[in-house]
Parts: sequence; C-alpha cells; structure tokens
Amino acid sequence: MSVDLLKKPVLAVFVSVFTLLAALLAAPAPQAQAAERNLVAFGDSVLADPDMGTYLRDRLGGAFDQSPLGVDCPKGNNYAARTGAKLGLPVRDFSCSGAASMSPGPQISAQIDTAIARGALNPSTARVVYATGFNDTYNNANLNRAQIRDKFVRFNRPLINRIRAAAPNARIQIVGYPTIGDGIHYCLIHAGSSWDRTPLPQVADFENKAQWMQVDLARATGTEFIDMKPSTRDAGMCGSDGNRKWAGLVDFNAGGGNLPLHVNARGHEHIANVLAAS
Repeated sequence: MSVDLLKKPVLAVFVSVFTLLAALLAAPAPQAQAAERNLVAFGDSVLADPDMGTYLRDRLGGAFDQSPLGVDCPKGNNYAARTGAKLGLPVRDFSCSGAASMSPGPQISAQIDTAIARGALNPSTARVVYATGFNDTYNNANLNRAQIRDKFVRFNRPLINRIRAAAPNARIQIVGYPTIGDGIHYCLIHAGSSWDRTPLPQVADFENKAQWMQVDLARATGTEFIDMKPSTRDAGMCGSDGNRKWAGLVDFNAGGGNLPLHVNARGHEHIANVLAAS
C-alpha cells in the first residue's frame, strides 16, 4: 500500500482520537472555590490532562451524564497544578477536554462563567492561564489561515475582556502548544525500537494555525503569549525517548503520561517550569 493511500486513514485516526477524547472526558468532578490570591486556568485537554484509566474506570458504566456546559471536568497533575505549586499559589483549574471557543463542544466561555460565579476569578487573582485553540482548527477546516485567525480573535477577545474585568490585577498568559510534529511528519508509534514518520500535512496546518491564532489573540488583547515552540523544538512527537514531551498514539518509551497524542508528564513539568520562571 502506498504512503498516499495511508495518509487519509491516519489523519482520520489523529482527528478521531482528539474528538473521541473530547466526548469521553468532558465530565463533572467537584471543585472548591474561594476568593483568594490564586492561579486560574482555562483550556482544553492539553491542559486538563485527565487520567484516562481512572476516568474510564469510574465513568464508563453510565457516565455519559456529563455537564452540557463542559465544566467541573476531570484533570490530572497538569502544568497549571505544577505551576501553582512552584509559585505557591492555589490553583482553580476550569479546563475541560474538548473545550473550544468557536466550535461545538464544551465551551471556554462556560469555564469563565463558572470561575466568575464561584469567585475563583477575582481581584486578588494573581495569574490566569488561557490555553485553547487546537480544537477550533479541525472544526473549522474550511477556513483559510487568515479567516480562522480573524475568527478566533473575534470570538476570544470578549472572553479575555471578561477575565480582565473580573481579575484586573492578574497576569493573563496565553500558553501556546508545545511542538507536536516535525515539519509535516508525526511519529505515532513508539514501541521498542520501532517508530514511524508519517506525513500528515493537514495536522501540520492545524498546528501552525493554532500557534498564530494564539499570537494574534495576545496582540489584540495586550496579554502575554507564552511561546512553547522554541524550547520544545526537538521534543515533539518525533523527539527522542528521553526528551519527548508530546506522546504518540502508541508510545511505550517516553515515560509517564495520561493521554495519547497529548503532552506527557515530562512536557507538563517543562511547561510549568517555563511559566513559573516567566
């Protein structure tokens, strides 16, 4: 079978995994709130990073009673939690797998509404982490780069303004996605000494769009953009086993982590170190 014949099925698997995880993981979990000096986090599954095994064990028996708003979702020991620990700040994490701002699914706006209603986002909030965009790329695949960048800013600028109004003293940081692929190549399988380099130009386009959507939003709102690409340039899905910070679809060699095709534990620690030092 030729490489060209394999590209469409592999691309479909890549997008399907993101979509399936979004559907499975946007489920409620209790979260305490208090008016305090804190770090508040909003984002998608790359930030939330719930433990897949725990979630499926606890939820699959009838657990698709998830909140339609996509709030109170399960989370792991992600980079928001790790950043808060490094800074000595309690963390109020509203991130949710599958979250988007201009696509169907759990909404970033609902995360912000909940944070404000519960008093988590308040004048004493010290820092806000805002990490979203990738789910809006493949859900708006009909838009070219200029169109999707413009639409993302139009949908997200009012959300940033709401955050700033509720937490006027907070540093708002739009956290970019780490390096995922290597050019147009994505290394999906890491088993023993075997690994692939699959050309997925459409996924590379999604990755590039998400980066510039976030850059544009930071510029439009006067917020900080934390560019994670330079420090992870050789640590994406095709990085070496000892350095890889983004897991493959099947990945037995990169150390701990929760979700396939997402940041692994090493990646979360790295992002937290960057944020804590910023």
